[in-house]
Amino acid sequence: MFMQGHGPGKCMMRLHSILHGVRSVLQRKFIVVLVALVVFAALGAGSFFAGSRKAEAAVSCSSYYTVVSGDTLSQIAARYHSSVQAIGLANGIPNVNLIYPGQNFCIPAASEVTSAPTTTASSTTSAPPVSVSAGSSVASMIEQVFGPYAPTALQIAQCESGLNPGAYNPVSIGGSHAAGVFQILYPSTWAGTSEAAASPYDAMSNILAAHEIFVRDGYSWREWTCQ
Repeated sequence: MFMQGHGPGKCMMRLHSILHGVRSVLQRKFIVVLVALVVFAALGAGSFFAGSRKAEAAVSCSSYYTVVSGDTLSQIAARYHSSVQAIGLANGIPNVNLIYPGQNFCIPAASEVTSAPTTTASSTTSAPPVSVSAGSSVASMIEQVFGPYAPTALQIAQCESGLNPGAYNPVSIGGSHAAGVFQILYPSTWAGTSEAAASPYDAMSNILAAHEIFVRDGYSWREWTCQ
């Protein structure tokens, strides 16, 4: 007579129990690894932000600036009478040639700027000679704002105005006159720049406006007569 047993059923139950146990162990290990990764990432991020905060805490900030599209660190430094090196050190910027819109920078106080190391851009050493004896301070501002594009910018400004912030062209073009270092048409072209509220005869404002137009035109000098 055939007698019904429970052998196969018990085996299936044991197998199910073993699989369940293995799955539980794997799940626990996965959770442990996941938690470890989260903790590691948090500690890494914390150290990164702590480093930047320590860098900022090491100097006193006179103001803050939020980067917009088209900005360069040299342009920001010139606007606030600071230096690229000082702003870079104050904010822990690893590459001063690479900044992004939306970044918020601490602008060091004047006392901090004087102690910051200064360097001269090597790109200007190989530039063609430009006569700037009558406006050396204007030339230095152009170098600071235009950075690697300074050699050509100096030639354009020298040709347009002789590096004279007060230069004025009496010839009217659509009711506007060329004014300042870069002879920007005022008020027409000037009104379309971020320096519209300033005077076109202010050297730094004129240089910043010229840089803005230069960048807006795709790093082109097409709006200037001198090339």
